[in-house]
Amino acid sequence: MRLLFSKLRLSVLVSLIIISGCTTKFLYSNLDWVLVEYIDDYVTLSDGQEDILSERITLLGQWHKENELPQYLEQLTQIRNQDPKKIDAGYVLKQMDDVKIHTKRLMNQVTPDLYALTLQMSDEQVKELLQNFEKQDRRFVEKYQGLSEVEIREIYRERIEKNMVRWYGDLTDEQKALAKAWSDDMEVTIFDWQAHRQQMQYYMRQLLNRRNDLAYYQPEFQRFLNNSESFYSVQLARKIDYNRDVAAKYIAQSLNLMTTQQHQHLVMEIDEWRDIASDLISQLLLDYSPTDIFVLSTYTKSVSS
Repeated sequence: MRLLFSKLRLSVLVSLIIISGCTTKFLYSNLDWVLVEYIDDYVTLSDGQEDILSERITLLGQWHKENELPQYLEQLTQIRNQDPKKIDAGYVLKQMDDVKIHTKRLMNQVTPDLYALTLQMSDEQVKELLQNFEKQDRRFVEKYQGLSEVEIREIYRERIEKNMVRWYGDLTDEQKALAKAWSDDMEVTIFDWQAHRQQMQYYMRQLLNRRNDLAYYQPEFQRFLNNSESFYSVQLARKIDYNRDVAAKYIAQSLNLMTTQQHQHLVMEIDEWRDIASDLISQLLLDYSPTDIFVLSTYTKSVSS
């Protein structure tokens, strides 16, 4: 269940905002079947469950477009207008915090529907879901099995450089050196995550097997989705916080070193996302009558209250 809900979060928040241009708009217009098909990869839903889920996802997509996209647009505009030479680690941390707040709002919104879906699941569906999570966890372990710390840090460095290139374009030697220093300064968390996933596998089995005990299940389910940090070990939580501070420091330094050409590249990238968000917000007004928007607003208030 952990992977299902974390991937659902990724599908709604990241896939719809990070995937470019027409693809983003296409996904937004077809959220119901895209996410239903995705969830079906983990658990086989009945026709009735798929119909109900499709309806709720459609409403979620419209809520997201009406309430969340304007806030993403505001943040993107603020970042766009910031002088990269004046950005410091504190500024980057603030942007990270804002993204985390966006994600938590989304999870709060989707929690009631996911809770209702799990209550409708049969024992066979629960068994299938848990087996698929176990397979996913085994693949995660196998991916890094036998790697040394040096090899893991090289994976970190490659990921950091790839992300920099995406937003900056070609990197300078100084920025490549920063990527190397960043990967060297990070705490290695792969093995901590492996232990955490193993622990959560046991917890998820217990949670789902007690889904008919509502006095236990409802508060634990909400904690599971909306307070996932509470399940971290002390060591993992410390490493995550440390790596967050390290990331903020090196992101700020890499921005301070931007060339004029890189800044232009960054602005163009941000403007693409701003245009996508603006187009989707405008589409909401074109696609729905005042009555439809009123119904959507009523749904939003009822779920939030």
